[in-house]
Amino acid sequence: MTGSRIVDNVFTSTLRDGATVQVRRLEPADIDAVIALHDTLSDRERYLRFFTMHPAHLKTVADKLTDRSSEDYALGAFESGTLIGVASYGVCGRPATAEVAVVVAHNDHLRGVGTVLLRRLAHIAHANGIRHLVADVLTTNHLMFKVLHDASLHPQHKSYDSGVVHLDIDLAELKPESD
Repeated sequence: MTGSRIVDNVFTSTLRDGATVQVRRLEPADIDAVIALHDTLSDRERYLRFFTMHPAHLKTVADKLTDRSSEDYALGAFESGTLIGVASYGVCGRPATAEVAVVVAHNDHLRGVGTVLLRRLAHIAHANGIRHLVADVLTTNHLMFKVLHDASLHPQHKSYDSGVVHLDIDLAELKPESD
């Protein structure tokens, strides 16, 4: 990410390749775009995201991501009006804790989309009273570990179980957003 600014709740950011994306909270009208984004993923990418290559519950996931009536929050990155990435958190059973997830369209990996989304989402979560983001990440999901590192989100606690890394990110360590 080389630059960013916020206008009318839309966060505009410049990616590594110089392209500009608009980042905003998803809304019910975005449901078809969320499904289309997931359709761009390869079987391996779907497996890394959902721990299965063919998630039967994709419509339910899309409904939840675009529903603004809960404490959960989902951001979308739009390039020329097309949704190319989503980062979301869902409040879980532990106090002030939310599970985080990121997905980027197949052809948009390594451009900084996930980094922009995750960095912005972490600040929104913190402002909304979330103190810890948690995630289960397959040990083979090297891109997710790179995104976390690039977003300056460093898990304080890690545990391993059957090829899955359980991460806990303390948002007290969050660096201020820069313009």
